[in-house]
Amino acid sequence: MRISSLTGLRGVAAVSVLLYHIPHNPTFEAFRIPLFSRAYLAVDLFFILSGFVISFGYHDRVVNHLGRASYVDFLVNRMARVWPLHLIVTLVFMARIILNVSGNQAIALNFPNVATNMLMIQSWGWGTEPIAGNSWSVSTEVAAYLIYPLIAIIAFSRLAWAQGLLCVGILALVAGSGLGSSGPLDVNDSDTVLTLLRCLAGFSLGVLTYRCAEKNWCRRLVDRTGGFAIVCGLIVLALLLPGKADVLVVCLMPLLVLSCYYNGAAARAVMANPVSFHLGLISYSIYLWHPLVRDVAARAMGVAHRHGMAGFDWLFIVAMLIATWLLCWASYALIEVRGHQLIKWLQRGRRSRKPAREATA
Repeated sequence: MRISSLTGLRGVAAVSVLLYHIPHNPTFEAFRIPLFSRAYLAVDLFFILSGFVISFGYHDRVVNHLGRASYVDFLVNRMARVWPLHLIVTLVFMARIILNVSGNQAIALNFPNVATNMLMIQSWGWGTEPIAGNSWSVSTEVAAYLIYPLIAIIAFSRLAWAQGLLCVGILALVAGSGLGSSGPLDVNDSDTVLTLLRCLAGFSLGVLTYRCAEKNWCRRLVDRTGGFAIVCGLIVLALLLPGKADVLVVCLMPLLVLSCYYNGAAARAVMANPVSFHLGLISYSIYLWHPLVRDVAARAMGVAHRHGMAGFDWLFIVAMLIATWLLCWASYALIEVRGHQLIKWLQRGRRSRKPAREATA
């Protein structure tokens, strides 16, 4: 079951990250958009959304009926969702490095990097680097999947308040580390465990948000006329505060998730319209593919400049956005959906063979 406004919210977040990353290639420095200068925080929104949506879909099966079978089924489902695309994108990025397609290759294809990337454990703090740059966050989410039952059990216990305080404390620790690139919480280095902790804190906030979602006091607070606009306004105000109050912004994000979950008219108009919903469906592909498309477009523009073709830089941006959309649409249909179906088919085949072997024995 999909909640259309939450799907659209994920699409808006993915496009925000894309627009934030465009000027990170020096060739596109002139296309920096101030509105998206803090869009690295959209990754924290991804973490919160993941914790919330996974709890929506799996809490009863994994926590209330916790056992080996339910836990393994949960992990298989999550890996079927994220691993196929991660694998393909990583292999393409490896080819990019070997062939020097975009002219910007800085990651060594040594055994530790390749092995940890294949296993999706590359950003757990032991110094290995993500071959597909944005995959660091996907790697940290895998760690959250592994300990999801523990996170959820605490979130639905009397210790939930302590877990919430711990999450805020961890976010404050990450923000105060001085390791942020574009802002206090923009920590994604490969040689620090803070990158992993950033994800676990956001993911846990998402699980706690799901616990609150069906409480009457929470619905009365958020699900009201103008609630979606008020929440968006509060986040905008927090973004405008001096000193980059990243932790405050992230602490307001659960209200945005709840507002979309309650699916009011305003939330549906902004987040559940056909464009936002479509972008939400392909958001994972957008998130992983767009750095490659950007860098290839930047190199193409550099070649054009060397041949005297100047004054048409905006065409390369438009072409890059269209190419990203087409690639991600195809990627969603051919890799994400088909990959998920293949892994689930293999899982069902294994289940059907096991009873047959037992009957034979």
